[in-house]
Amino acid sequence: MLPRGKPYGSILIMGNGHNHMKIQDILAIFRNLAPEANQSSWDNSGVQVAGTLADTDKVAVTLEPTPAAVSRCVEWGAGAVITHHPLYMQPKAPSAEGMYLDVLRSIIPAGSWLYAAHTSLDTRPGGPAFWLGEELALTGRRLLEVEHGRAPVEASFYCEEPITREAADIWADHDGVHSVAQSRTGEVRVVCDEPKWRGLADKIEFSLGGRPLFYLRSLTAPVSEVGFGEAGELPEPMSFEAFMDRLAGLIERDALMVAGPRPERVRTVAYCGGSGTSLIERAARAGADVFVTGDMKYHPAVETPVCVVDVGHFSLEEEMMRRFAEELGQAMPGAEVRFFPGEDPFSVYSK
Repeated sequence: MLPRGKPYGSILIMGNGHNHMKIQDILAIFRNLAPEANQSSWDNSGVQVAGTLADTDKVAVTLEPTPAAVSRCVEWGAGAVITHHPLYMQPKAPSAEGMYLDVLRSIIPAGSWLYAAHTSLDTRPGGPAFWLGEELALTGRRLLEVEHGRAPVEASFYCEEPITREAADIWADHDGVHSVAQSRTGEVRVVCDEPKWRGLADKIEFSLGGRPLFYLRSLTAPVSEVGFGEAGELPEPMSFEAFMDRLAGLIERDALMVAGPRPERVRTVAYCGGSGTSLIERAARAGADVFVTGDMKYHPAVETPVCVVDVGHFSLEEEMMRRFAEELGQAMPGAEVRFFPGEDPFSVYSK
């Protein structure tokens, strides 16, 4: 795990910040690591506020677009701020006092860009939203809820000259490419995941010095699935108490709430960051002994057929954004990437 910071405390720093990067290049990295095409239909992942800056050497990452968090990012000099939760779900007029207007007043004068990677990040296969499965070393990992299932596309075009090995290797190394082949007649066939096709087409055009006439067709298999949460098996079964101790060591929270029947042994674990109450039945069908999530409600807790551990909405997603900040820092070494810790709105009160 990454080192943990306290709210408004130490900040993780990645990148060297020696060079400015074009904002459009930064947005392209955001979209590559959190594909907007994977977001839910009800969501608003993407640009929240289009700034006026054309380039920057500072990128800020934080969980929540609160006025306090955004102000800290802007005061540091961030030309691009990326959050998990969107500033708004539907367009709204800046006509009433409140958090929304306060954020606009902070970010617009600075010329900075505000971007949200919400369900676009939640659903990225192998992405930071699935960090708990990595830490628990779960095997046989499978999605709890599939949001999209896409088959790859086959693109074909004719090239009079044989494609060079160098060009073929460049195309084959592009993310999402399954195969590259050319027949004796000059027909080139490329199989690629549909969301990655546009970027690959640009590479092909650059290599050939012109855009060929592409023929595209969708394939029926294999299907690439993206979605929310997952279930998997622990390397070795452990007692419920031992599992809770292990979980408590990974979660930055003072108390963990438990509902439902407590198993004697835990082998299969399911989890989902944020609010996962709606996935309880799916966790049960996946054979989970324990389901780890946030925002558990009373009646689902009364009726749950599986043991649910509510770690809060904040905990899993705060760690996700810490890891995403590290990933962004590696993807843009020319800029300085800083993670600004958030603050859990809930705290434990005791006399």
